[in-house]
Amino acid sequence: MAIPPSDPHKLEHHHRLGAHSVLPLFDTLFGVALTLLAYSLPDKLNTSMDTHTLLRAIATYLLAGLVVIIYWYKLRRLIEISRTLLITQLLLGMTSLLLIVLMPRLAQLVVYHGQGRGDFTHWTPSQIVNTVFLSCLLLFDGICLIYALSLLLRDHFVSDQKLRILEAVRAQAIGFGLLLVLGFLELASNEFNNEYILIVPAILVLEEWWVAHRLKAI
Repeated sequence: MAIPPSDPHKLEHHHRLGAHSVLPLFDTLFGVALTLLAYSLPDKLNTSMDTHTLLRAIATYLLAGLVVIIYWYKLRRLIEISRTLLITQLLLGMTSLLLIVLMPRLAQLVVYHGQGRGDFTHWTPSQIVNTVFLSCLLLFDGICLIYALSLLLRDHFVSDQKLRILEAVRAQAIGFGLLLVLGFLELASNEFNNEYILIVPAILVLEEWWVAHRLKAI
């Protein structure tokens, strides 16, 4: 007896989840990442860490925490707008969760090993750590951008929602381009090392300011 061909609409319906089912796990893992950032802070001075280094470590963790919070807000807002996550959004969401659980450990590696020099031709431990952490941030930003672009292909949004998504895409694309510039500087210049720790949060804040400003002006 021949097996009838699968209905693509049924398969699409099977591989989807409502936003209300995804958000609790999403919020929990981001909360865990923030908690682990706090527990990753050095709790005392050791022989190789002076007061200045400890203060720099605290500043690094605070900035990394700010990045985690902004990324949580960015992606959560997109998930809420989508209401139902199709397989593309589910894959992007799961990848973002895998990345976010790595951030506390990567921030810790940057604190302990990220102060040295390096470039594409000189792969020191500092260069490797900084490149991996910046790549993780860049990949997460790219996930937010692709997620927003995938929502533009869906036709059940009203004009106001599409406008919000479009403004988010524009701001996200500009921010992603700036992060690519940081990645190029990290690889090309021996003088540019872990300065991105200060610049990335500023870029993310400017993205959100741009979206709010544009929506207010319309």
